[in-house]
Amino acid sequence: MKLISTAIALNTFLLCFAQAPTWSSDVAKIIYGNCTSCHRPGGIGPFSLQTYDEVSAMANWVQQAIEQRDMPPWTPDHTYKNYVHERVVSDADITTFQNWVAAGAPSGDLRFAPPVPTYPSGSQLGIANLNLSIGSYMVSGNGDVYRNFEIQSGLSQAEYATAIEVLPGNPSIVHHVLVFTDSTANPINPNSVGGTGSSASQLLYSWVPGAAPYFSPEGTGFRLPANTRIILQIHYAPGSAGQTDNTEINFKTSTSPLRKITVSPVLNQTNLENGPLVIPANTIQSFTESVTIPAKYTALYVFPHMHLLGKKVISYGLKPITGDTIRFVKIDDWDFHWQDNFALANSVVLPVGTTLKATATYDNTSSNPENPNVPPQTVTLGEGTGDEMMLMFFAYMPFLPGDENLIMDKRVIPKGATTFCEGQSVELTTIKGEGYTYQWKKDGVDLPGENNFTLVATSSGSYMVEITLGPNVALSDPVSVTVNPAPTAQIVPPGNTEIPLGGTIDLSAVQGTGYLYQWYLNGYAVPSWTNPDLTTEYNGEYVLEIFNGGCFQISETLTLTGGLANLDELTSTIRIFPNPSKDIFTIECNATDALVIRVEDITGSEIRKFDFNGKSISIDLRDHSEGVYFVEIIGDGHKILERRKIIKMD
Repeated sequence: MKLISTAIALNTFLLCFAQAPTWSSDVAKIIYGNCTSCHRPGGIGPFSLQTYDEVSAMANWVQQAIEQRDMPPWTPDHTYKNYVHERVVSDADITTFQNWVAAGAPSGDLRFAPPVPTYPSGSQLGIANLNLSIGSYMVSGNGDVYRNFEIQSGLSQAEYATAIEVLPGNPSIVHHVLVFTDSTANPINPNSVGGTGSSASQLLYSWVPGAAPYFSPEGTGFRLPANTRIILQIHYAPGSAGQTDNTEINFKTSTSPLRKITVSPVLNQTNLENGPLVIPANTIQSFTESVTIPAKYTALYVFPHMHLLGKKVISYGLKPITGDTIRFVKIDDWDFHWQDNFALANSVVLPVGTTLKATATYDNTSSNPENPNVPPQTVTLGEGTGDEMMLMFFAYMPFLPGDENLIMDKRVIPKGATTFCEGQSVELTTIKGEGYTYQWKKDGVDLPGENNFTLVATSSGSYMVEITLGPNVALSDPVSVTVNPAPTAQIVPPGNTEIPLGGTIDLSAVQGTGYLYQWYLNGYAVPSWTNPDLTTEYNGEYVLEIFNGGCFQISETLTLTGGLANLDELTSTIRIFPNPSKDIFTIECNATDALVIRVEDITGSEIRKFDFNGKSISIDLRDHSEGVYFVEIIGDGHKILERRKIIKMD
């Protein structure tokens, strides 16, 4: 016990001795780079993770989710195979978050926290050649709802899609989307799950929240025949009843012939080694599929598909003669609700005679919380949610020399806001794979030494990365970064820092266009001291805070001696923080006779009013425009005890 106690004490000492991570300096950028794209107002996440208050209140849940790799949703084992833009929190970031929680989730100075990223509401393809919509659809069911929408492409001739993008019309309810093409007149089943009801439908792509558009390697594309149908299978999350959706899909297409990418369930129930696909009640059963390919192919991505009984799946290839293993995908905790196509970080060349294999395990017991039957019933092959399937889709092409050097993706993904204040930064990341080399550029000029797949951008400019693999070179589209200059927070040194008896000292700030000022005395923001010039008769420590369009700076401390001590009227009963703020202001008040808190806009119109029966309250102004507002603390008899200015910024 003594040894354990000593170890705990040492760990506690080391944690305290080392500077604990803070939200502002360390944790916000982890959340913004991994969570906020879904967990935000209007996102698919059931709650928001944008502010310090929101994340700190759920810190233990977030820690568990990222430790167990439940969030962000990324089911493949990233140590088995690498994919394009994996949604995986790094081990270093997990450790940082753990240390933050252990330290009590300190906020740091919230004024210097990185800004919340903005998320594009329109197309990321630039100009989409083909835009299709499901129209307006109201969800009727309250549980998991699956709906197939048939859309005529209207193509007068065959074209090749080089990029595919799904734009959910209602991101708060659209859980995932499967994209099929079908050139037949076969009827579809609007409520079919997995397939469309037409055996001729071919899967092209899947979308899940947080997924970026899929761009095919240069010179390749998905063939869209003339007048083909596009079928979108949309999964609406539980609780969507009564809500309306108008999801769209965009294609970037070429009329020039390109190498055709085929998407097909090469491994399926017809090539089971131990079929048929029957899972008796109260059993856990595994099945294996295998097929030997007759020609040489190049694989681009994989898409495994099972239903609710699925528990795990692994797929790989065995080379002829040597029997060497070619890894495709390994999912140890299958989740029917987070299916995705996993674009391989490097193309995979499959020699003639390669045997493709997949093994899947199904849990048809009552211990499986996803089991659709209570009590368990025998489940067989079928397209219904309560049936089962075992498919392994591959996106592939006939092999051509040089395919091993295909650059699979050239996008740059920002891991946070790309507009921020001086002193902050954003991480830019591109494809990570075997054999790739990188050269980052800013405004078209090479950045010396920036040769990793990530770059931390700290200054304004247009950033691109040149990616090389073998003889192939690709240049990414530019990402614009804007860094707003921090204001100069400096107190002009007075000629004398000792206040004469009965006299005053004039203090002044270095001024700038658009600056807002707040003077502090002994750590307290005096409400009326908001001009660049200050005449004071009080001794103590003076600090100047300057705000300029969302950017803050705090001056060095200036100490004045002599004069008068801090008077009672400078000691306020109210503290408002952060101020300025983008959304939520916290008000702490130690006035025992405070009864009501009222918020007014600059015209004097009341926009919020709260009964106050405690020491603190939070006010959410995220739905109001930026500008100046006023907070009034009202006591008995409608007496205004104090009136303070707050600043809402976007």
